[in-house]
Amino acid sequence: MELDVRQPLVLPPGESDKALLDELFAAEFGTAGVDVAPHEHRLHTDAFYVLDGEFTFFVAGEPTTLGAGAFALAPPGLVHNFVSSDARVLNLHAPGDRWKQTRIARREGRRGTPDEIDQHPPPPDGGLPRSESIVRLAGQGELLEDDDRRLWVLAARPELCVFLFDADPGYVGPSTHVHRQHVDAFYVLEGALAFELDGEPVDAPAGTWVAATPGCAHTFRNAREERVRFLNVHAPGLRFDEYLRRQAGGEDGRPFHESFDVYEMEVA
Repeated sequence: MELDVRQPLVLPPGESDKALLDELFAAEFGTAGVDVAPHEHRLHTDAFYVLDGEFTFFVAGEPTTLGAGAFALAPPGLVHNFVSSDARVLNLHAPGDRWKQTRIARREGRRGTPDEIDQHPPPPDGGLPRSESIVRLAGQGELLEDDDRRLWVLAARPELCVFLFDADPGYVGPSTHVHRQHVDAFYVLEGALAFELDGEPVDAPAGTWVAATPGCAHTFRNAREERVRFLNVHAPGLRFDEYLRRQAGGEDGRPFHESFDVYEMEVA
């Protein structure tokens, strides 16, 4: 299988678009002064992680106030919106191919059609019920624990999987590997990660965004004497929650890893 080799993305702390990829769109922004009318996406999932402040998120017309560390996801067909608040959020759209068209349209001085950007008014039937959303308050989610790290499954969908990691000083991540069919992205919340991306070292302090695109050889570790907390996003999801669950249960071996699009690099 020919690899789709693209350059990895490394963006420093600060509000900006983080990823404009077919698999994933990501942006960090403040919600003050931003009011978004109720809408649905028909072809992609829309998710938010609250970095700080309070975020008022409406799902199927009902508001939920989310504090720092909370996560919310609206799957395709679920009406949602948010209103101005003091929050700063990381916003994820997966797949990202349609949503990145919003950025292209804005750069060209136009709004983009509903079909082009996949943003539509609420349907006559009201869309999916609220129960189809995912809302995790800080500390919620399935916990998978190891000797030197804990991770919480925040979302596990075909479009993307989202995990929150909390790792000890000296934590060493997986061996150097590539993914052939999906993007593996990271947002450092506290502390710092040390990455190796296609053989190049990258220091990623809090606020840094890193995305290993398909074919990019990568690994990471906590090289500092302090804990590190980070988000990890896989898009598309490819059942990566099941991979981590089974790995935590002791499964190993090349066929196992490769069945989840994890190809370990040969050691010279």
